[in-house]
Amino acid sequence: MRTALRALFAAFLLIGLVIASGSGPAQADTPDAQNWPRPRFISYNVCGAACAMYEGSKDAWRNKIVNAMDGWDADLVMLQEMCYGQWTLLRDSLEDRPAGNKYDSVWGATLPSTSGCAKWGDDTRYGLAIFAKGAPGTINNGTRSVNFLPEETPGEDRILLCARATVTGRTVRACNTHIDYSYKVIADPDPKVPPTIHNNPRAQIQKVADITRGFANGGDPVVLAGDFNQLPKDVDMAPLYAHGGGTGVFQEADENDKDYFTGADCPQSGDRCRSGEATAEPGCSPKASEPGKIDYIFLSYYWFTTVRGDSAACTPGMSDHHLLRGAAAWEH
Repeated sequence: MRTALRALFAAFLLIGLVIASGSGPAQADTPDAQNWPRPRFISYNVCGAACAMYEGSKDAWRNKIVNAMDGWDADLVMLQEMCYGQWTLLRDSLEDRPAGNKYDSVWGATLPSTSGCAKWGDDTRYGLAIFAKGAPGTINNGTRSVNFLPEETPGEDRILLCARATVTGRTVRACNTHIDYSYKVIADPDPKVPPTIHNNPRAQIQKVADITRGFANGGDPVVLAGDFNQLPKDVDMAPLYAHGGGTGVFQEADENDKDYFTGADCPQSGDRCRSGEATAEPGCSPKASEPGKIDYIFLSYYWFTTVRGDSAACTPGMSDHHLLRGAAAWEH
């Protein structure tokens, strides 16, 4: 089953997310912009290089993103698979606009160039971005860090981008990542010898967990979001979760929606589970054969409580992930 799941989700390298202003949830929780707790978060794989530009218009794409941020009154926004031109388009629109929330931002490149980004401008770099609600200086650029993640088998370069940011008056360590799905099994000529497994998700998630645990142990509230290309119960995700057999320091925004509690390890009597609403499914992602949650908003367990999460409905032509919204209250 594990091998089958890996094969299924290998197609998600190029998956992006879908946003619609005022879009409803895909199935379960109805997000409540007025009454859900704060701070608020968004994680979104924008599929900048692989997907066509929404309505053939940079402005139309930008407006959809901005409307989603404003509609959710998001405090932190993590964007993956983002072309440099997309980042500058959003950055310049949001950092000093005359009306509405301003956002500060930071960028990190995973690739020095990719042809799919040419539609967004002459600079074809490709990577990740973090946006934090507030004027310039809301993100402490002096704390920006970019860590390239290990590869046990050749794949596309991946990074963990982090920086300290002020969120609802508190300093948090915001981190954004996109995990490579590459996984290779090499059989030994001797059938008695177990095969060698080169597992990029396992190695990269462990590195992400180690780095973010360090931030948490240093006293920072940590918000870690991104496209992990793994299902919640996959053993590779264990270094992140603080429950459900995990060894990490995090809870996940959508872990308490009982509509997605399945299996003996997720009884309806439980309060939380390694679970959540699908962020990729056939209707939105043509390469997906069944729904699955592969996008996450992790919140350090010590600092946050009352987590909430929702996977937004798919908007055709925007991307091929669902937008993931999250919320939490401060515990300390």
